[in-house]
Formats: sequence, C-alpha cells, structure tokens
Amino acid sequence: MAAMEPGAPPIDGPTRAAAPPGGSSDGKAGTPRGKRYIDETKDTQFTSAWLVLGLILTVAGFLLNSRFLLAVALSLFVISVAAWAWNYFALTGVEYTRKFGETRAFQGETVELMLEVRNRKLLPVSWVQVIDVFPAALTVNERQVVTNQSTNQGEFTSFWSLGAFGRVTRRFEVACTRRGYHAYGPASISTGDAFGMFSSSGTLTGSQRLIVYPRIYAAAELGLPAKNPFGERLAVSPLIEDPLRTAGIRDWQPGDGVQRVHWKATARHQALLSRLYEASQESQVMIFLNVATMERHWLGHYPELMELAISVAGSLAVMSAEMRLPVGLIANGFLPGSDQPLRLLPGRSPEQIVHIMELLAAVTAFATEPIEGLLLREARRLPWGATILVVTGIAHEGLLASLAELLHAGRKVVLFTLAESPPEGQIPGLVVYHMPQLLDDLVAPDLVAEGGNHAAR
Repeated sequence: MAAMEPGAPPIDGPTRAAAPPGGSSDGKAGTPRGKRYIDETKDTQFTSAWLVLGLILTVAGFLLNSRFLLAVALSLFVISVAAWAWNYFALTGVEYTRKFGETRAFQGETVELMLEVRNRKLLPVSWVQVIDVFPAALTVNERQVVTNQSTNQGEFTSFWSLGAFGRVTRRFEVACTRRGYHAYGPASISTGDAFGMFSSSGTLTGSQRLIVYPRIYAAAELGLPAKNPFGERLAVSPLIEDPLRTAGIRDWQPGDGVQRVHWKATARHQALLSRLYEASQESQVMIFLNVATMERHWLGHYPELMELAISVAGSLAVMSAEMRLPVGLIANGFLPGSDQPLRLLPGRSPEQIVHIMELLAAVTAFATEPIEGLLLREARRLPWGATILVVTGIAHEGLLASLAELLHAGRKVVLFTLAESPPEGQIPGLVVYHMPQLLDDLVAPDLVAEGGNHAAR
C-alpha cells in the first residue's frame, strides 16, 4: 500500500467496534464491563403486549387461584428478562477480524482472505450476522459481491454461531480481476438472544485496502526484441553532453548553436564564449502515459484500451529496472483526491519500481490535460540523454507533431500505440511500435517504422 490513512488500524490487525462517547476507547467489539456499540439499533419482536399479557395472566391466576396461569405468567416474565439480558451482553466480547494473505497483488492473481469471529465471554452467541463492505469489482470464491442499490457499495454477508470463548475462522479466495486500490470495510455486526426476541447491531469502523497492480507483460509477450527493446538508437554512447548542467565556459567554436553561447560571459570578456556542459554518464528512461483514449479527452474514454495502456507502461518500467536503468513515470491522469498530473522522476532505488506500480494501480481515467502539452513541458526538464517512451491508446496529429518537435531538438523518443491502425505518415528518427488490442487480451506488436525505414516484426 502506498500509505494508510491517519488513525487507520494496522493492515493485519483486528477490525473492531468503536467505543461510545464517554466509554472505553480500547477499540474492542465488547468488553467485560459491558461497554456498548456506537449507533446501536434494536430490531425486536418483543413489545409492550408481552408485559400486558403477563400482567393479565398473573391477575387471572390470582383471581381464579390457577397455578397453571401463574406458572405461564412467571415463565413469560423469566423468558423475557433472560432474553433481554442475553441480548444486552450479546455483543460484549465479540470481535471480528479481516486479514489478507497479501495486501498487494498483480492483476490476474488471487489473494487469500481470512475472516474470523471470536467470542471472549462465557455467554454463547447463538447467531451473528456480519455485513462487510467489499469492492464490487472483485469476486470472492467465484461469487460476485452483492451491490447495495442504496449505497452503491458491494456487501459481503456472513453468518456465524459461537459457543463460550469460541472462535470461528473462514478462508476465502479473492480474485484480483481489476486494477486499483480496493477498500474493505467498514462492517456492521448484528446479534441477539437465542429466543429471537431481541437483536442489537453495531458498526466496526476499521477498514483496509488491497492494492491490485496492472498486468505486467514480459518482453517476449510484447514481442519486443530482447536486445535494445526500445530501439537501436538507444545503443549509442552514453557520454552525452547534458545542457541542463553547465560545467564552465570555453571559446566559441564553429558549429556551436546560438543557445550554447554564454552571453553574459561574452559581454564581460568582450569575446564570444560558449557554455561547457557536463557529460551525462548514464541513460535514463522516462515513461509518458496517456490515459486518454480519445483525441478530445473530455468526451469520454474506452476503459479496456486505457487498462491495456497502463499495463504496457508498467511492463516498460519493469524492463527498464531489469536493465538497471533509472526509470520514471509521468501521466496526464491523476491520483484520487489530487488535481495534479502524476509525476515521478527517474530513479534506480529498489523501491522505485514499487512506487511506479502503486501509482499505476491508483491512476484514474480522467485526463488533466492533453498528452502533447504535458510532453513538451516536462521533456524540457529531463536530462539530455534521457530516453522518452510514450505509451498511448491513440496517436493523433497533435501528439505526432509534439514528437516530431522533440526529435528535431535531438531527443530520443519511442512511441507505443495501441490503436487499431498505426499512425499515418512517418516521422524521421521516430521508433513506433504498433500494439493493437486483440479480443483475447493478448498483445501482438509490430515495429512499424524506425528512422523512417519500415521494419517488420
């Protein structure tokens, strides 16, 4: 998980009921001192008619001197009091725990989910109903989670019965069929007496998250060459001058561009001087992900195409990490609760690929801006020797024009497009991999053009 909410219970800790105002704050579902749940409600078959009936039977028993009527009245009072007391203490000491075998998984995998209910008191619990909020997008034991039409949330209902100091554990399999941050909880718990006369319920406020990463394709599955998967142009010498890092000045030489001239030093020394740049000793990879699947992103999107683009971006990040290249990620989508585009600078730490996977798991379909504008703005901040990988579901004219501008400026750019047909026309120097989405969700890319020359896969 990227980060837990402040105050949230530990991932593997028990999920328990909150204490009432002024009560114990230890977080237990019930305590031996009889602390009650917050927002307690009761659904009971017991009404005042039971008391009226008991009084009538008692009066009739005395008037008619009938021991039978008195015994029935006494039994009615005893059962009512016993049922009320049983229900009063039913939730005391009851704990509900939700625990995952793994809190992170890749799309297509399964995760073990363990649910446990404990009764920490001598009084048995004849029945317990737990309604837990589950993500409707994920199935449990091959059963679709029921969606509550009023709350639009998935609910998983389970029934339990526990004896004195009893514990019941059940294990389930969660199919990670959809990428994303999936929230579990809160849960509501209901119980009552064995006679079915009273019932009480409470809310368990704890929640957890299951992070499902996008599906990752190997280079062979993507059809990329094992050597130089990002194009032959990436095999050039890494000793490239980085114009973002100035090491000093030198005399102007024929062939120096206007941008290289150091005008302040030229004016100070009354001689034409040029900047001396530091050499970039290692290549870097920056992945640009376009979450928009239509040229006008505000008109809507195709979810399947976007999910495939996210998977390809994650696969390229893993390949870069395996090649020991610093890799970063920029997308025109944003994270939930944020209005800024997703941006992670290149890095080669062991945690870098985990950060990228978690960002890709959380990125939403809403595009903050067109990819071509984001690409031109962010590319200026990258080291000169960085390789730019652009992953998009569509390659429209605006994006192709931005790529041509970057190539003209001397940048290394590789385009991965998932459209039904490859982009029309050719841009000299641009490596284009056309990867159409197939019905069986396989990817079969074709290297359309490299440096203006056609090359079949």
